[in-house]
Amino acid sequence: MATHWFKYSTAIALTVGTLFLLLAAVACGSAAAPADTAEPAVAAPAPAASESAPATAAPVAPTAVPETAQQPGDEMVEVHPGNVTWMMAAWGDEQFDKVYSEGASNSYGRIFQAFLLETNEKTEIIPGMASEWGYSSDGLNWTVTLRDGVKFHDGTDVTVEDLVWSLNHGHGPESFNYTYSGSIAAFSKEQTKPAEQTGPNEATVYFKTIQTGFPVLLMAAGPAWGSMMPARPEVPGQEFITVDAAQEAAYQKNPIAPGPMKMVNFVPSEVVEFERFDDYYFQPKNGLYEDRRVNFETLDLRLVPEEATRVAALRAGDADIAPVSLRARNQVERGGGRIVWAGEGGYFRIMLMGCWSGGEREGMVSYPCEDKRVRHALAYAIDKSQIQKLFGGPEALEVERGGWNVVTPSTIGWSPDIKPVEFDPDKARALLAEAGYKTPDNPNGKDFGPLIINTWVSALMVFLPESAQLAAEMWRRELGIETEVVVGEEVAVKRERSAGNLDGQVIWRDNETRVDATQIIGTTYGRRDYRARFHNREDLFKLTEETVAVFDDDERPAALNAWYRRLHEEKYQIGIGTVNIPWALGPDVADWKPYPVAFFPSSLHTLKLK
Repeated sequence: MATHWFKYSTAIALTVGTLFLLLAAVACGSAAAPADTAEPAVAAPAPAASESAPATAAPVAPTAVPETAQQPGDEMVEVHPGNVTWMMAAWGDEQFDKVYSEGASNSYGRIFQAFLLETNEKTEIIPGMASEWGYSSDGLNWTVTLRDGVKFHDGTDVTVEDLVWSLNHGHGPESFNYTYSGSIAAFSKEQTKPAEQTGPNEATVYFKTIQTGFPVLLMAAGPAWGSMMPARPEVPGQEFITVDAAQEAAYQKNPIAPGPMKMVNFVPSEVVEFERFDDYYFQPKNGLYEDRRVNFETLDLRLVPEEATRVAALRAGDADIAPVSLRARNQVERGGGRIVWAGEGGYFRIMLMGCWSGGEREGMVSYPCEDKRVRHALAYAIDKSQIQKLFGGPEALEVERGGWNVVTPSTIGWSPDIKPVEFDPDKARALLAEAGYKTPDNPNGKDFGPLIINTWVSALMVFLPESAQLAAEMWRRELGIETEVVVGEEVAVKRERSAGNLDGQVIWRDNETRVDATQIIGTTYGRRDYRARFHNREDLFKLTEETVAVFDDDERPAALNAWYRRLHEEKYQIGIGTVNIPWALGPDVADWKPYPVAFFPSSLHTLKLK
């Protein structure tokens, strides 16, 4: 089969500046900035004066496996006999099957699961469980070759049958009906057919339309943890082997996967315990360029929502790694610890929901955000610098180069003009008044009504609920809008969104960055049958369909850039900035190098204890 191969090579360029004081008036120490690197490689042709050049990726063959001086089969990991205690602020709904839980569940999912496509410290996509991958020449079929030597935690080999089942369970035609993930819900019977075995170690996913964003669902620099699971017996009466309540319950009690660590104990809302998996496939004897087995025996992942408790545990030596705010920097350092950064770890995904309902379908309510001027007014009324101060300054939250929505400096198709709009309250009030609504300067307009902002306690962004409250106060002060912040549970909010129960409201949330944003944006702007889409306009549907069909490496960055800029101008989503994740390391940690574009535990093989 003719195949068109992709390699996405990006570079991180992070803004470094001076820390501001937190709004709570707690002084921060000067922050160690994320490392600067070059601008995205392969410059595009010079743009017109009013335009900026999109970042591009060079069209090359699949990423080659680097040479290794170590001989296959050698023991290349010196294992420390100790335990790592890793604390998290949240971890989702405690499901061990990815299709039912994403977001914060990455904290444990990325420890026991593995990826078909892996990532290195430069955010390049490299071979993982898949030794080869690529699209057919027409862009409709995606084929992956499973490498030899991949094993599940029970010692059995991962087979092509497991690969086919996992692809259908996680991304097949029926997954749209049962998943809670918007990323997975991108595919339904209208987009894909069941995956099939097409070679001794090869499986192919068949699409009915070109889906260039599909690989991001299977890679480490993507939105979710891996999804390789043992194939399950066929369920009578089901057209596809996908879900069964009894089998789901059995897997929940004993989640088998091929990741770097094996899950050995789980206490709900308290701890997930792991032990080192010596047969983890990513090692030279299986044809990989380095040994990514972990350097320690066990890991306890503990749920500790309160930052003060996490910091106290780090200082006392009862924790080794934890997410913290820069407010806690001095305390961590006085206890013998330090801060390391995961650059471009996340972004603000501020979504205006149901802005297409009124007049579109009989009996549906009309909302102010259907008017583009209202959406722009809400964006211009947010003082992003105040939210930046809350997070600790430019080192923690990049606004100027932060991108918009999921499109950040490491995303294919990004350009410098894709960034949050400037704070301009006068313009915001003028736009809202022009749309016919009351403002502090225009008391005779129609009433906007209450605006509800839904958010949650985030494992990715410390101060996410507080930042939502700041925005609510700004909309109240600058625009005279009555606002209410509702702090819910992440999965519950996502379910309500998918059901259309949050129309006319705002979702103020975190989300993961990625090198390829095609899939997530394609779902919310291109799926006519997706209830949680942002619009109901044929021009945007058509633009999205045309853009996601471009899979030539030379043409794709420019096409994506034009698409992103067009959607950015519509303001169905409001850009705030990109978050660099500060991780606190305790005094017993000798080294850890978290990967960029990774918002939860990453690169565990670089973690070393003293």
